[in-house]
Amino acid sequence: MHKSRVVLVCMALVLTLALLIPLVGCGGGGPAVPCKISSVSGDVQVLRSGSTESIAATNGMELAVGDTITTGSNGSAKLTFFEGSVMEIKANSEILVNELSTATTGSTTVSLMEQVGSTINRIGNLVDSSSKYEVETPAAVAVVRGTVFDLLVQQNGDTTVKAEQDAVSFTASGVTVTVNQGFQSSASVGGTPSTPSAIVTTTPTAAATSTSTSTSGQTLGDIYGVGRDIGDVKFDMVMTSPEMTEQLVEKVYYKDAWLTDKMKIRYEMPAVMEGAFSTIFIMDLGANVEYMWYPDQNIACQLPAGEGSDNPVEDVELIPVKVGTETIDGKLCDVYQWTSENISMKEWVWREKSFPIKAEVTSSGETTVIEYKNIVFGNLSDSLFTIPSSVQMQPYPCYPMPSFSFPYET
Repeated sequence: MHKSRVVLVCMALVLTLALLIPLVGCGGGGPAVPCKISSVSGDVQVLRSGSTESIAATNGMELAVGDTITTGSNGSAKLTFFEGSVMEIKANSEILVNELSTATTGSTTVSLMEQVGSTINRIGNLVDSSSKYEVETPAAVAVVRGTVFDLLVQQNGDTTVKAEQDAVSFTASGVTVTVNQGFQSSASVGGTPSTPSAIVTTTPTAAATSTSTSTSGQTLGDIYGVGRDIGDVKFDMVMTSPEMTEQLVEKVYYKDAWLTDKMKIRYEMPAVMEGAFSTIFIMDLGANVEYMWYPDQNIACQLPAGEGSDNPVEDVELIPVKVGTETIDGKLCDVYQWTSENISMKEWVWREKSFPIKAEVTSSGETTVIEYKNIVFGNLSDSLFTIPSSVQMQPYPCYPMPSFSFPYET
């Protein structure tokens, strides 16, 4: 693999994870808990309480108590609540809103009825001890205060819950079991919950390709768009490659992560070779501009269109294969594989945040490993994403570029 291509592929990979789908969040406050529909795809219908005619669901549409959302055979959508909890609704599902309330004490209650179908529920930690998030089915009810769980309801009402992270309280016919992380339990209508057993993950035998179909049918855009609005985040991106004599560590900052109409990005690339220069790239997606800044020389320039990083959304329609789950540093991850332009990709995506934890890029038999370390969520200063006024702005190219300031073997 050409040296420059390694860098471009890695930069495109991390950008792809951040820029694909803007997720609609919910504002809080008041007696009713807001519930908004987002990421509508295919046939999705809403039946308002008291109405006899369904209407097509749209992004940003709010649901109220008594409303029902239904997905067709090619439909999917997400419900997002003010505290960051998200229900991802798969195809052939029907969800009724039972309760959305805020008590005078500040506790919240979200109660949904899953009549049939499949959902993934990602629940933010509910600070108030009286708050709850519950999903009823014809056979049982699952109650949590902060977790990730899958719920499958058959046409006859039989229900299976899978605890992907933390634990779920699962009740049927007055009997309650605790389903811990990595376990599942089932209940039939009128029956009691089964003894929790380990979740069985099926691993495909064939390698993923760009034309492969995953069991969920999700595109990369669907996968990365699951994440809630996480705000600002900073982290270290650690790259290890056979072409490098040592690890490369870049510092990365995201402002308004996931919001492609205003997200800002800062990459700090170190000078690790003799005669090389430390470089900072600043991207403003809302303004559609990118800057290259050499802090040691106190100069910067705006990059012409097409001269910056690879297009981060080129692979949005690819359908990867989910090959299993794995916990890395205490974070439950879904593992995906696919191939694009003869480059094989494998990624570990943190379920709770839809944020990358690890990635592998393989080309010409050589694999570059990318690890995301020291991830910190919290407000970042706008000054990180602007060029200081004291820096001399010059026409592009503003400085003779070194071949690449990375620790490649010669």
